[in-house]
Amino acid sequence: MSPSFVAGLNHFLSALDKPTISTGCRELNDLLGGVRPGLFYLVYGDGEAVEELLSHLLVEALRGREGDEPPKVAYLLCGNYRVERTLLDIQPLMHLLEASGIDPEEGLSRIYVLTAFSLEQQLSLAGELEKLLEGDPHIRLVLVRDVAKLARDDLAGRPSAEKMQLLQAAVERIVRACAEAEVTLVASTGCRDGEPEGGSYLRHLASVILQLKTRGKGPYRRAVLLKHPSKMPSSVEYSYGEVRMMGRSTPSTRASFEELVHRLRKSFKEALIDEGRREAFEKLVEAWSGELGALTYAEGFTLLDLLLLTAVLENRSLIEQLLSRVEALEGGQPCSGDGPST
Repeated sequence: MSPSFVAGLNHFLSALDKPTISTGCRELNDLLGGVRPGLFYLVYGDGEAVEELLSHLLVEALRGREGDEPPKVAYLLCGNYRVERTLLDIQPLMHLLEASGIDPEEGLSRIYVLTAFSLEQQLSLAGELEKLLEGDPHIRLVLVRDVAKLARDDLAGRPSAEKMQLLQAAVERIVRACAEAEVTLVASTGCRDGEPEGGSYLRHLASVILQLKTRGKGPYRRAVLLKHPSKMPSSVEYSYGEVRMMGRSTPSTRASFEELVHRLRKSFKEALIDEGRREAFEKLVEAWSGELGALTYAEGFTLLDLLLLTAVLENRSLIEQLLSRVEALEGGQPCSGDGPST
């Protein structure tokens, strides 16, 4: 069968009749005219503002209409772990899901996460996405985090032209797969000299280009629409509120700790087969509770990272105590905390 071709204008006009994805912000919705299926949105600028928008788009895409099959999202993470890890931060995303009326665990179950750590893997990942879109018609949004990052962080010493060729091949396959499946594609990229990373090819391929800028230390940002198939370049100030990534007031460390422990008890501890490990879990909860001050004081780490570190320190502390007791016994001295030797 020969392939069918659709004129670009007809393809765009057909997308106008289909439901858009909200950005979670009225000003951004008005600027973009909604986030439409089948189009490629390239977002760059201030890192925090970009991550904020991606988080809200992801959650809005997971909102289902009554009677319809719950929609899904494919999230592509691109990052060389030897240079800088690229992670999907689950904790703030769960808070945002909950604030949007979506059960966090149920919402996370509808997110496909695909990762690539090299340009070759990114090209292979594009192929996996094609299969995923063909096999699951309920995917509504494809997010690509740092689409040009692997070309920038490439450690193979390849010429720039070769790196860009691999990047272009991967992005072209991703864009084509999303367009054929009529799924919205939103990709973030870095910023260099005020321009999006990825070269002129990436800028040409994008249907929409949006630059996000932070205005001082307040909650307001500026969105600059640089390219759009039906809108003139324009800009707008917007804000998601004081707490941008959460979508609601930031919970205290104690509240986040209690919520995380509750979830671990429900979904992890109950699944443990060994009773001794169940008891050990509760011992760790005691250790964590005793160090809430340190958990609150630490910055730049997720709560789960801090709990793991606290558990390691607790184990080390117990090992040191046991070593001290062994040394005392070998030296014929009473152990600390023991009664007099007989």
